[in-house]
Amino acid sequence: MRAALLTLPLLLLLAACGGERLSLPSGRGAVLDRATQPGPAPVIVVLHGAALSGAITRDMLDLSEMARGEGFAVVYPDSAGTFWNDGALRARMSGLLSAGDDIGFLDALLDLLVAEGIADAAHIHLAGISNGGMMAMRYACERAERLASVAMFKATLPLAPPCHPGRPLPVLLAAGTDDPIVGWDGSIGYGPLFATERRHTVPETFAFWQRANGCTGVAPSVELPRQGEPDAPHVLLHEATGCAPGATTLLYEMRGAGHRLPGQGESWLMRVFGRTTMDVEASALMLAFARNPDRVPQPKAAIRHARAR
Repeated sequence: MRAALLTLPLLLLLAACGGERLSLPSGRGAVLDRATQPGPAPVIVVLHGAALSGAITRDMLDLSEMARGEGFAVVYPDSAGTFWNDGALRARMSGLLSAGDDIGFLDALLDLLVAEGIADAAHIHLAGISNGGMMAMRYACERAERLASVAMFKATLPLAPPCHPGRPLPVLLAAGTDDPIVGWDGSIGYGPLFATERRHTVPETFAFWQRANGCTGVAPSVELPRQGEPDAPHVLLHEATGCAPGATTLLYEMRGAGHRLPGQGESWLMRVFGRTTMDVEASALMLAFARNPDRVPQPKAAIRHARAR
């Protein structure tokens, strides 16, 4: 299937939201922002949350604008339906949704990006948000050798299927302790009203990646410089120590934050998902980690003036 996809033409059309519309032979699409310089470039692939799209996620973030200045390309693919299939989809949505081959889809997408000279195969970075973060985690479990790093926001490891990454991999987790959708305690749903799934907790997920990366301990947590109001959620950075060479393993604990991307500003419309923090910014953190995945992003590199949402 992969070879067949590579033999078919790659159709690039202007997307209404900006960037280029990348249409794959499978019928799935993505929005592409190329690097400014010619030739293969490092690329960040961003997986959207449930019920969203690549185009919407591109508009939510400032990543493409920032990445161009750093020589990166950015790709925002679309899921086949409402959800990415992170491997736990059949269990929680049995009889309601079909589980697509998203591993195969991402394989084909990366193959095409490399074949077209857009992506440097040695510098492919994967990021995901919420359900997209869960899919990014599954891809890291099954295709670690294809990735230079993975960053996951508001996502935890499923209880099944098991995760067996093929090699140590730089990993960044960012999660809110008061998230009503993807709970710090591993619950999925909406707070106390209903739950659809039980997953590993955020600390358990962090501990798993420590083991996978051969880490031997965790440094004392560091509170990041405060950027927002005094009562706003704040961020504790946990860094694993003694990891395999280059396998940076980080957890950004956003204390008091909900199901919101950090750095997007407060909005009363979004309060149903909880509060956010201004101590880090999602786009800046994604880019800083992809730029130097073998080290902890400096606080100033993870902050950019945020747009109100």
